[in-house]
Amino acid sequence: MLETILKNFKAKKMNLYKSEIRLRNYRSFCGLSLLGLTISAMVFVFGLILSEVVTFNIEFFIILGYFFILYIISKFYLKKHSQYITLIFYLALTPAMIMGILMGTFLDKTEPSITIMVFICVLPLFILDKPWRIILYITGTAIIYGICCFIAKDINMFMADLVDLVIFYFLSVGVNFFILNDRIESVENYIKYRTKSEIDLLTGIYNRGAGVEMIEQLMDEKKYGAFILIDIDDFKYINDSYGHIVGDRYLQAVADNIKNIFYDSVVLRLGGDEFAIYAKDLNNEEKCRMHFEKLFDALNNMEDLSQNNYVFHISLGCSICDKNITNFEDLYSKADEALYVAKEAGKGCYRIN
Repeated sequence: MLETILKNFKAKKMNLYKSEIRLRNYRSFCGLSLLGLTISAMVFVFGLILSEVVTFNIEFFIILGYFFILYIISKFYLKKHSQYITLIFYLALTPAMIMGILMGTFLDKTEPSITIMVFICVLPLFILDKPWRIILYITGTAIIYGICCFIAKDINMFMADLVDLVIFYFLSVGVNFFILNDRIESVENYIKYRTKSEIDLLTGIYNRGAGVEMIEQLMDEKKYGAFILIDIDDFKYINDSYGHIVGDRYLQAVADNIKNIFYDSVVLRLGGDEFAIYAKDLNNEEKCRMHFEKLFDALNNMEDLSQNNYVFHISLGCSICDKNITNFEDLYSKADEALYVAKEAGKGCYRIN
């Protein structure tokens, strides 16, 4: 049991799901900032309506500004730099923790602390991260609060707050630990389900539906690049002459070589012997030709899977996506035209449209 707890505490398997965890943290960050901004704005409007009864202090405007800054960060920075979301989430929660500490110590020395206790329990729940990091953050916050409380308050009030702090600390650690384990398991199950629904089981690359959806998303985000169609020459002959098992091996070999050369691209199997690539970094013909030559060389030098000295070839058609191409259908059509010209020119050719 102890071994299981330590394993869950370290949560090394989270390294396998970084992109999904970043996405969930980004959504949580946006939700937190939007919720805080909305509530603050509603309170502000309500205060204006009842201006004779309600007065605003400096703390309210600090909170309003805090959530406004978080919202701006989520919309204009994190959308393009999602790799920093977890770090920025911790940094974003820190001012709230500091405010809670100050409110429970130096700003109010005569009353028991409440705000920081709630913050320690609740705020870390918004972050999806390895439990040891969350617990380290909670522990650091609790220690800093304890020191400030000792300095700011008399001994009797300090001891009362210390008892509350110990109770809320262990409550926070326990709640966060068990909820995080459930959330991590949820991510793992989701990834397994998504893999089954998005991945071509034979080749291990994206299937048509998932791949096309990802390409359309990149186009919507104006991440331009090269769209490449690949067709295996005489694939029917391979299946008829050497059997479908050999044909499957060729499909797997082509997929593996494409992934090795276009490692940072969207690679998918359209069906049968047809593959597609969207390489967002290939935005000119010279770069495209360099990658195509590498792919052709790799396929020419691979093992003879037929064991009968079969000379294996592919044909390739490419279209470069820019601001003038607004939808996937047009992009596909241009690449398909280039592929047709390449196949007409003979085996093992490529064309860029």
